[in-house]
Amino acid sequence: MLTNAAAHGTYHDLVAMVSAQIEKEPDNADLYVKRSRLHLEHEDWKAVLIDLERADRLAPGMLESDLVRGEALALAGHWEAALAVLNDLLKAHADQPQGLLQRARVLKQLKQDEPCLNDYRLALEKTPHPEPDLFNETAEALMACGHGEEAVQVLQRGLKAFGSVPSLVLKAMEIETAAGHYDAALSRIDAMQQTAPRPEPWMAKRAQLLAQAGRHEASRAAWQALAMHLAALPNLERGSHAMSKFAEQAAANLAPPVAPAAPAPAPSITPPPAVATPSISITTPPVALPNSSR
Repeated sequence: MLTNAAAHGTYHDLVAMVSAQIEKEPDNADLYVKRSRLHLEHEDWKAVLIDLERADRLAPGMLESDLVRGEALALAGHWEAALAVLNDLLKAHADQPQGLLQRARVLKQLKQDEPCLNDYRLALEKTPHPEPDLFNETAEALMACGHGEEAVQVLQRGLKAFGSVPSLVLKAMEIETAAGHYDAALSRIDAMQQTAPRPEPWMAKRAQLLAQAGRHEASRAAWQALAMHLAALPNLERGSHAMSKFAEQAAANLAPPVAPAAPAPAPSITPPPAVATPSISITTPPVALPNSSR
């Protein structure tokens, strides 16, 4: 998660540097907030809250402090506490895009779908220059709540703003496929295949999507086209790990189906021959009766 920090040094180096500044300026609330952001990127939410408490004592009600506190509480899984902080922040700064986005994420965890979606919509609207990730996240939330058409519209806005960014195209394809709009998804793949530096991933994705749509003959033809394309590549290029994987994938999908093995016949069991039981003759000796005459 050390995105910004990693660009300028390791977490510990940066914390040490800010801590040295704090020693020189112990009453500078901004420095405590700055260090709290480093702790947040390192996912040390307890250290975040400690630094923010110090910042609040020096300069109560800082917007940046409340934003980071809401993120830290959400990181800790304290959703209700995070929501309370973000609600207070947005009462004073209703159009603050980062606050809206953070509250949308918290509301999502609390299963409050409609307020969550409203915050996502507002965050997208109020962010001056939204990144592709925000379009994707908003579309994903809309799709999860059954707003598939609106999700596609959001992604189309992103694609219009940024062009054919693969992450946006893939998310749009995912939503269109889930809705059964296979032709729209295939059109996106075809467009990407024409402009992508390497067409092979999109050729494979096209074959997979055709199979998913139940168009098995077209899918097989697409796998065959990929196999022929790979075979025509120079040896060194064709032998790369990525191209080898695509070749294996194509070969597996072009292999004839293996017929299930016929069940083995049940073994014939011959009953053992009957054994004659010998007859046993038992002769009982005569019993002498007592003489009754005296």
